[in-house]
Amino acid sequence: MRVLEDWRDLGGRRGVGRLLEVTGQIAPGSLLKAGSDVWLMYAPPLPPCASQGGDRGHGVTQKGTVLDVAAADDGRDVVVVEERIGATDLRNGVTTHAQLPYALAPAALGINTVPLEAVLLEYAADVEAAFPDVPRGLAWDVLLRRPPRTVDGAPVHARRDGGDTADEIVEALLALDGSYVAVQGPPGTGKTHTGSRVVARLAAEHGWRVGVTAQSHEAVANFLRAVAGKGGLGPQQVARYRSGADPRRPDGPWSELAKPADASAFLGEHAAAGTGCVVGGTAWLFARGDDLDLLVVDEAGQFSLAPTLAAARRARRVLFLGDPQQLPQVSAAPHAEHVEVSALSWLLGGHATLPDSHGWFLDTSWRMHPALCEAVSALSYERRLHSAPAAKERWLEGVAPGVHPVEVWHPGDATFSPAEADAVVELVRSHLGRAWTDPGERDPGRRERPLGQDDVLVVAPYNAQVATVRRALEAAGYDDVRVGTVDKFQGQEAPVVIVSMTASSAEDVPRGVEFLLNRNRLNVAVSRGQWCAYVVHSPALVEHLPTSPERLLELGAFCGLLDGGVRGG
Repeated sequence: MRVLEDWRDLGGRRGVGRLLEVTGQIAPGSLLKAGSDVWLMYAPPLPPCASQGGDRGHGVTQKGTVLDVAAADDGRDVVVVEERIGATDLRNGVTTHAQLPYALAPAALGINTVPLEAVLLEYAADVEAAFPDVPRGLAWDVLLRRPPRTVDGAPVHARRDGGDTADEIVEALLALDGSYVAVQGPPGTGKTHTGSRVVARLAAEHGWRVGVTAQSHEAVANFLRAVAGKGGLGPQQVARYRSGADPRRPDGPWSELAKPADASAFLGEHAAAGTGCVVGGTAWLFARGDDLDLLVVDEAGQFSLAPTLAAARRARRVLFLGDPQQLPQVSAAPHAEHVEVSALSWLLGGHATLPDSHGWFLDTSWRMHPALCEAVSALSYERRLHSAPAAKERWLEGVAPGVHPVEVWHPGDATFSPAEADAVVELVRSHLGRAWTDPGERDPGRRERPLGQDDVLVVAPYNAQVATVRRALEAAGYDDVRVGTVDKFQGQEAPVVIVSMTASSAEDVPRGVEFLLNRNRLNVAVSRGQWCAYVVHSPALVEHLPTSPERLLELGAFCGLLDGGVRGG
């Protein structure tokens, strides 16, 4: 931490400010970038501009904005931030100071949760009115983990006939009695493809009004892209609500809705005409909302219970799509027990895979070779996940499929490891140019070809290691190899994946070994691969005594992944 430019007049209401350079490690999942507002954390004695927070005398000032984020030569993050004291504070006697903060934290987002809270209070009123009985309805089926209720009383899985999964799910949804169906889709199983076909059929053939929600506008847009065009659905039947959107310039094959009233009008027009339609938006849109024949919760493995219930209040049915065994939702604060749990995780009830009584577990991966899929299936899916026959037809010259453990001895490394970066470069060098065959490749020119740099994906747990690996690859002339944290690569794939664990031992891990050995993060990293995955690690990483049963299970899962790998790879 150092001062780049001392306090100076910023003019007008902005008061005074100074420029600070903060060098350290941005925690994975944090979104510090140019323009981000930040809190500056201070240790006692506090400067005049900081307010005390907590019981140890530490404090915070909310007057900070990130101007630049870069990587230092040693792989650490360098953040330039402007700290300010407003004109009003100066008039009230707040003075400048020479103290330096010890940390930065993203500022509160200021999200308005009032619409969601209002709907949740409606559920509370339902409980009060029904007491001592439990209210009947969709929300209570979910909260009590009851199997979906159907009009004829038959379980949803009775609709399975071994045919097309999308057709089976459609039949189950048509049979529901104001309840839900869940679908768990592991990596490469075609969850979005299946779900979009279900939605298109219900809208086009049955005239349903369908809402689509997810954690982000981007996720909603991704699902709508998959829906658009299927069953003849065009921009007149598919729309997305995004506050302030320009209806004249849609950024996808849909109509843009700029206000909640626009979404209500869109749904109302189709209700009056008796035609089906699909509207995408976040939970806030549907919590305000209109009656729906179906609400689709995409990425339900990361979508927490509270917004799920708020969005589903006026939906006759809900379709959950997701996978709790992938990256969890980002949580910025501690919560009461179960509040932070995703809707789909809640329905799994502690199991790794969805019970047949509650819906569908998509058990066929079209991405991974059977040898790689077997390792992922044992790691995260109770050995229920299998490869499609087509995945076995790929071939990489001279390389066995599956997981390859690569041991690299290095002492004292925490968030970056030059030794592992060197090992990554050697792995890349030894694979480039090998013959790669993929009969399923859409582009005929890429079905049989030499393995290229864009066919290798490198995953690291920390931004510092990402920067270290990238510099090593660039120095070797491999600029086009993709490198990033697992958060960046969810949804992507490559014939060869290289995972750098980075830390020398459990004692060196800065955020606790539970982050590094988290089964979900390992699952996402390894399952990016189509043919093989290399796990580069220090042997000392597994030489520690876990402090809880949960940590013991995580360590055992990691050891099982390594022990089930292809030796000598």
